[in-house]
Amino acid sequence: LVSDLDAIRSTILEERMNPLGLDPARFVVAVDDARGGQLLGFGQLKPWATLSDRPPGDPLGAAVRALGLKPNWKGDLLELSSLVVAKERRGEGIGSLLLDRLVRDATEGDTGGDTGGEGRADGGPRTAGREVTLCLLTLRSTVPFYQSRAGFKVIEKHADIPRPLQAERAVGNVVAALVARDECVAMVLDGGDGGAVMVTRERCDKTGGALVM
Repeated sequence: LVSDLDAIRSTILEERMNPLGLDPARFVVAVDDARGGQLLGFGQLKPWATLSDRPPGDPLGAAVRALGLKPNWKGDLLELSSLVVAKERRGEGIGSLLLDRLVRDATEGDTGGDTGGEGRADGGPRTAGREVTLCLLTLRSTVPFYQSRAGFKVIEKHADIPRPLQAERAVGNVVAALVARDECVAMVLDGGDGGAVMVTRERCDKTGGALVM
């Protein structure tokens, strides 16, 4: 996957998406084995830190606790992002395969890669029975794809968007209006309990991997 990073970064920039936080270990890629492993599409899961859970003595954690800021989500917070399919291969179901794999990885217990202190407070893997809030930011025009393919729902109230994503969504709104004449919206995987889903089992493998087409 490290070898694909330059192509991923280039495609992200071409699509005018957020180029930050591109850890190759967190990506799932789709490749065409018949064409020498040509990159067809990709997506990643980004874990977000729960700052109020940082240990005593950590200045950032202490500041967040002093302000009384508690997480406005349940369990671990993951963002499904950077989901792109090569333009010439769209409409073949590749995006659906990537989305399905990423959702399964999110709800089966491991995001892969080095979280750098993100995700669970102690840096360990998520275990079976733990709640996960899986969110994404997308254009209003692509909402039906995520609704029909995976059961995501739009978060209508700004205050209900997980706090780490609120600023990114605000910037995304400006970019979407200028570039696509669209709106950036936040969505959450509908687990029937405030958006949280349960981790079904602990995974021992990495999320990052390849789907061979």
